[in-house]
Amino acid sequence: MSGFCVIDFETTGFAAEHTDRIVEVGVVLLDRTGAKEDSFTTLINPKRDVGASHIHRITAAEVLDAPEFSEICDDLLDMVTGRVVVAHNAVFDMRFLHAELSRAGYSLSERPHAVCSMQWSRHVLGTSKLEHCCEALGIHLTNAHSALGDAAATSQLLTSLIPYTMLDPRWGDDLERSQRYAWPRSLGRRATRIARRHSGKPPAPNSWMAELVSHAVVAADETDEAAYLDLLSKALLDTSISTTEGRALASLARVSGLTRERVTELHRRFLRSLATEAWTDGVITPDEFADLTAAAQCMGLSASDVTQALQAAKTSAEQPRTTLLSEGDRVVFTGTLSRPREDWITEIRHHGLTTGGISKSTRVVVAADPDSLSGKARTARNYGVPVISEAAFRKHLAQYTAARG
Repeated sequence: MSGFCVIDFETTGFAAEHTDRIVEVGVVLLDRTGAKEDSFTTLINPKRDVGASHIHRITAAEVLDAPEFSEICDDLLDMVTGRVVVAHNAVFDMRFLHAELSRAGYSLSERPHAVCSMQWSRHVLGTSKLEHCCEALGIHLTNAHSALGDAAATSQLLTSLIPYTMLDPRWGDDLERSQRYAWPRSLGRRATRIARRHSGKPPAPNSWMAELVSHAVVAADETDEAAYLDLLSKALLDTSISTTEGRALASLARVSGLTRERVTELHRRFLRSLATEAWTDGVITPDEFADLTAAAQCMGLSASDVTQALQAAKTSAEQPRTTLLSEGDRVVFTGTLSRPREDWITEIRHHGLTTGGISKSTRVVVAADPDSLSGKARTARNYGVPVISEAAFRKHLAQYTAARG
């Protein structure tokens, strides 16, 4: 026997043979005497949701760049081959290992056998839960429900149990059965990447902006900016930008020729539109202020940007309107218009207006027919929002742009 391979998996759930997957691997290698030789851990991209984050504390963002299980199989097989495999609740872990290896194309005659420290703890200590076993033996359990943390605790538990189990003939049988298991041969695939849990504080809400460029070979045009603002508005529907959404925004900015400086300008414009909408009733509630602050942080803007946006919204609201439209107003389009809706949206966003769904703060709804019975038109009338024709809107937009200079 070369020694022990103590292994632990964090998973998306319990159905190893069906839809659940491994999301983290933790391995501790011990020599024959129980002395630590090495350790290994990586997050795994399960290609589905990560499951019970409230238990294993792994987020979807953390596994985006993690390897799939098939990428680390050969490395894992190197660790288990020739060693006695040990796991706490071995049936659970070996079910998942069997299922994942099978999905990755490895041929296994039967489910792998591992020495179960949970069963031996119940026999020796009268308790089986890892936390309770560690407490009974004075083992410090750190990072519980992390694969490496649990594997490290299990390895210490194993070395503590060995003196009590060596005289039991079942112990020798257990070791032999694990050691003689015929692991599948390597398929020649070696891991080229691993991923670790985020250490310390989680990434800043605007960390995605690090991917923005300072210079662009081809400058963005109005259509590019409108597309970016549209994606930004969708991302901020919940006043946060996820890692996936941030990557999509950064990617769109790069391919569109939007530099970091220009993106920041667009973010300030978008923040002003949010502030204008929040100021519609003349009051900014604590919740509205918190939402504005959260959105600003996600866009890499400061508290002073929030203050300036609110001041601009207040000033705009206090000034008498000389035109139907003012900067930051929301315009909604409905029906089949003579001009493609996408073109209208591009133009109004270029001039500092916004679009989106119907709300009480919507300034005007532009309809192919002002008597439209569309859902948008009916909702607008219920809110007291004017519904006008495309021709009328064209005139109002011209007045607005002329007034802006």
